[in-house]
Amino acid sequence: MFRNWSASERTSIVMTRLLVSVFVLVTALLVTDRSVLAQQSAYSYPWCLERGIGGPRSCYYSSYEQCWQEAFTRLGGGFCTESPYYRPNPDRFVGKEAPRHRRHRPLAAK
Repeated sequence: MFRNWSASERTSIVMTRLLVSVFVLVTALLVTDRSVLAQQSAYSYPWCLERGIGGPRSCYYSSYEQCWQEAFTRLGGGFCTESPYYRPNPDRFVGKEAPRHRRHRPLAAK
């Protein structure tokens, strides 16, 4: 394909293809709705369905009732537990310390 072209022409074609590929990738990342991706994260749901002790765990339930209904109506068993992955605030990063609250002294009895 590149046999009859000079080195500068080949370099130009390769660079053009590279730039187009980078442009397509950046455009796809900018257009992607990140809120939809965040909603599918196990960090966003407070309840997990476990199928047996040490069995597979599915942490995509927003309420205990939703988890329970899934466990006993569709799957025929399992139990619901609080998610060890759940973070109420999706903007909080793992490993970042939560702000400490001051402890107030109780009011003295008069």
